[in-house]
Amino acid sequence: MGLNGKQTAVNGSRYEEEEKEEEAPALRRIRRLKLFLLVIGVGVGYTSAGGMMLAWPNVFAVHMSETNSTIYGTEIHLDSVQMDMISSMVFVGSMPGHLLAGWLVGTIGRRKSMIAAGIPTILGTLLVALSYNSYMLIFGRFLEGVAFGMTLVSSRTYIVEIAGLNSRGAASVIVNVMTQLGSLIILGLGIVFSWYYVAFVSCGTMLTYCCLIIPSVPESPAYLVVNKRETEALAVLLQLRGPNADIHEELRHIRNMNELNGSKREGFRGLLHPSYLKTLLVLFCLFFIANFSGVQVLKSNTVRMLQSSELKVNRSVSAIVVTVALLVGNSIMMLVLDKIGRRYCLISSFCLIAVAYYCLGSYYYIMDYSHLNQELHIKNLLPVTSNTTVAYDNNSSAGAETFNWSWVPMACLMLAALGQSTGAGPIPYIFSSEYFPANVRSQGMSVCSTMSGLQSFAVLQLFSPLQDNLTSGGLYWVYAAAATVGIPYTIFFIRETKGKRVG
Repeated sequence: MGLNGKQTAVNGSRYEEEEKEEEAPALRRIRRLKLFLLVIGVGVGYTSAGGMMLAWPNVFAVHMSETNSTIYGTEIHLDSVQMDMISSMVFVGSMPGHLLAGWLVGTIGRRKSMIAAGIPTILGTLLVALSYNSYMLIFGRFLEGVAFGMTLVSSRTYIVEIAGLNSRGAASVIVNVMTQLGSLIILGLGIVFSWYYVAFVSCGTMLTYCCLIIPSVPESPAYLVVNKRETEALAVLLQLRGPNADIHEELRHIRNMNELNGSKREGFRGLLHPSYLKTLLVLFCLFFIANFSGVQVLKSNTVRMLQSSELKVNRSVSAIVVTVALLVGNSIMMLVLDKIGRRYCLISSFCLIAVAYYCLGSYYYIMDYSHLNQELHIKNLLPVTSNTTVAYDNNSSAGAETFNWSWVPMACLMLAALGQSTGAGPIPYIFSSEYFPANVRSQGMSVCSTMSGLQSFAVLQLFSPLQDNLTSGGLYWVYAAAATVGIPYTIFFIRETKGKRVG
């Protein structure tokens, strides 16, 4: 086996994607570029089923406030509960999508599952674009949610299994970068085109993904090993790792990891193992904290979060600015995740989110208090002469111009976006794909994602009721409190996966 092989066997705790010194630097760069393009290609599905679908409610909210017409020229009316459902129904649909993908990914493979996700995407986006009443619109969003759930499980499972040990974290974050690019595309188009035309763009993107991109990618080597197709797995590993890597050692590692508990193709039943049940509980709590710190609310409700502020900026532009902050955060995370680890990124993420929402909640609390005082002053001045009243109003206006804090909500949302995109948004999903070996990976991730979808639905559906009952300040303090809890939780309960084998 040689000295190198013995050292690998002794260490056991980490597999290094070793490249012998004789591999030419040019060939190594070409191989890594091919792997990068492969991950980008898989991430295109996230551009449509993730970024475009999650950001679309912002486009819809802007157009509903200006003109509530459909593609047919008729009017469509939605109350506050239905507006909440436009965002939350995606996560209702994602729950059966997660579970369906968990079964499909283990049964027909990762690649075919990614193609299958295109069916509900195309049906959902077409139904949304052609809607003439709220019921069609909400059901279309449900189908888009099914597609979102299927794409999330299948693509993240695939990426974790094809990426090398020292680039797995960065590869996992690429799909989040693609998500933000999809959001920017849809928000930018929403400035020019109506909400129904924008929906067609998502449909066309997914058609390209299913018909042109995914049929050309190889199957996951881990899936092939679990299904006793080791010759095919070696061919894929040779393509991914290069001729100088010890692909036989990696194949043995994949086989051993998936037979560790005496199982081969366990499926959902394999998750009943005590170690997996403990892992699921830890991840459920992590997803709960992340979701109730406003992760999904910020993506879907940026425009609505700024409606009650006094910011005099086009709301579509403000949503784009926040999305750019998300993109910047994901890009930073992609560069540092494999260097400093998941836990440090997650802790710093929760810190930024907590600061952002504590400040935002305080801003709205002070604004509400000031408005209440002003109303009381005006009531007290009603018996005074009209000239005195006019003088008071002028002075109030001047004071408002002198102390203009209308930029605070945008700054806070940008800080929250930067915080969540560097940890709380992507990392729970990364952990859910890394904590399980290949024989139960898709099933474990689908169960975690289903729970996350239920939590996201609850948070989005409670947006208006909490805002009405707790005021805007109280709502954002709830998000800040959840992020604060996430800091000690990460320190004491989350184990690091940087540089460790996942099977």
